[in-house]
Amino acid sequence: MEKEKKKSIVGLMGSLLINNILYMFINTFMVAYFYTLTNYDYTIISVFYIMSFICIALSTLVLGKTIKNRMQVPIFRLGIFLYCIYILLIALLKEQIVYHYIWLGGFYGIVQGVLWAAGHLLVNEYADDVSNKFVSYKSMIGNFLQIIFPFIFGTSIELTSFSNVATMVLILSAIQFSFSLLIKEKDIHKNKPYNLKEFTNYLKESKNEKLNIFYKIMFYEGIVNYLLDTLIIIMIVMTFKTNISLGILTTIFSCCSILSVYIFQRRLKNNNKILIVSTVMTVLSVVLLLFDISKTSVIIYNLITSVFLILLINNAEEKRYNVIENEKKIKQDYLVEHQVIAELYLNASRIIGFFILFGISFLNTILYFKILLVFVTLAIIRYAGLMVKLNKVK
Repeated sequence: MEKEKKKSIVGLMGSLLINNILYMFINTFMVAYFYTLTNYDYTIISVFYIMSFICIALSTLVLGKTIKNRMQVPIFRLGIFLYCIYILLIALLKEQIVYHYIWLGGFYGIVQGVLWAAGHLLVNEYADDVSNKFVSYKSMIGNFLQIIFPFIFGTSIELTSFSNVATMVLILSAIQFSFSLLIKEKDIHKNKPYNLKEFTNYLKESKNEKLNIFYKIMFYEGIVNYLLDTLIIIMIVMTFKTNISLGILTTIFSCCSILSVYIFQRRLKNNNKILIVSTVMTVLSVVLLLFDISKTSVIIYNLITSVFLILLINNAEEKRYNVIENEKKIKQDYLVEHQVIAELYLNASRIIGFFILFGISFLNTILYFKILLVFVTLAIIRYAGLMVKLNKVK
């Protein structure tokens, strides 16, 4: 049984690591591609993500009943298969993707919703007792892969074409599916039916402080880890203009992230001093951008966030899996409902953040872009503050 569990963890880890590479391709180079094709207009990027996040939330809600006590591995594999189809469509559409951004965003949301509806549960099922190590090693190995692939993607797009790189990514999708075949469906003998309303009533009645704080963290996660990612890409492309620069810089920042996670991963759990220092450094780097968005300030900002913001994000991801480690009733009866609620909070803030980005895209002035950075900075402060608060709750 232990051998099967280790094999499943390897399959799950491998699948999620390749998913990180695919995520980087879609959320870094495809965003940059959209941005350059539209002559540096981020209206289309905003709509693409709004559609995506709406469909992630809807997919998660729809699949909740299906993955309750069954079908978790097949649904996870279905998500990977849909990812392959999505990448294939990008490769076929080439420059035409700019005319199909609405339904492409919706389809991407369905892909992510299907994959992660089961993915989060599988991490809970197989890595519940080693969630901190699982997240830390996934982060370090993922950043190591991001040393190689951004440079490959960036130079390949610049020297060949975006569609050629999409073909390369399609091969990675096939490898990801192969990893998923190592994951074995657990024999789950739980008769509790899926009931989201019952779980929300349970949360109200139990007044569980830890979970209430955690769901708020998930809300701010959507702004800090997703909207901020897009703003960083826009700033790099706006400042450096080429995919090669984007690839080289992403590689350098990934090196910094690996070093940061390696040094602090053992001390990160419940260490409020590291969280506070990380917040202060991240906020200072944003303040630098408010004075001037230049090559120097963008590089300094990214270096600081690659070292410190990654610690905040890793801490939040660990909490997604270990916040319920002492909640026997939730683990036994409401694990699916817990992950669905977390995903709804996460995507609610993503949608709000990208609606704001959509609004300022019509104003076409750097002032409003900087105001959005201030908004994100305040979200980072609140995000870290909630994690510090959660660490104090027994």
